[in-house]
Amino acid sequence: MLRAFRVAAFSLAAAFTLSSPALAAPPTGDPAGPRAWSLWQSDGTAWLSLPATAERPADGTVLGWRFAATTDFESPAVEVPDFTALCGKTALPEGGKRVGLAIDFGDAELDAYPGDTPPQQVVTCVTGAADATALQLLAAAAKVKVEGETVTSVNGYPSRAQGTDLPAPASASVAAPEASGVPVGWILGGAGALALLAGGAVVATRRRSRISA
Repeated sequence: MLRAFRVAAFSLAAAFTLSSPALAAPPTGDPAGPRAWSLWQSDGTAWLSLPATAERPADGTVLGWRFAATTDFESPAVEVPDFTALCGKTALPEGGKRVGLAIDFGDAELDAYPGDTPPQQVVTCVTGAADATALQLLAAAAKVKVEGETVTSVNGYPSRAQGTDLPAPASASVAAPEASGVPVGWILGGAGALALLAGGAVVATRRRSRISA
């Protein structure tokens, strides 16, 4: 009787686990389902959906590109960057503009094609001509393939994407990252310490040679 009760209880628990959305295994993307890149624009606090044709952003704009399953487009998972923090130290080119850019390659389980691993997110500041489009600014920060005006891949992702390479416009550039190396004083100090150690090793070797002689 007790054994039968245990079997029934186990069966009931297993059925509940399989039927409960909260406890079920996380869904995976459809291997054959469509994927696409979408364009978004920040309003300062959130990402707003923006068609790729509604381009030519103004100076001070922050754009986001996101790769995802087309049945469930989501905004970039990148936290909305602050334009001043991102581009504040970048000089405004004469007759040009500065645009913050975030590139989100999507979720590895829900958006990636089988065998693909999404690259790390890219967040940077791009400069370009006043009439540069969002697509041109993207091409300044990454390697882009397109079919017409539709982005098919960014930095070679997804790997199966076809299309034509989009050259970066000559007037656009990516802001150089801030220097984050070791201070010069540390470098010189380290070099001096190494020199002292080397000198000490030479002296010790000479002393040992004299003693053994």
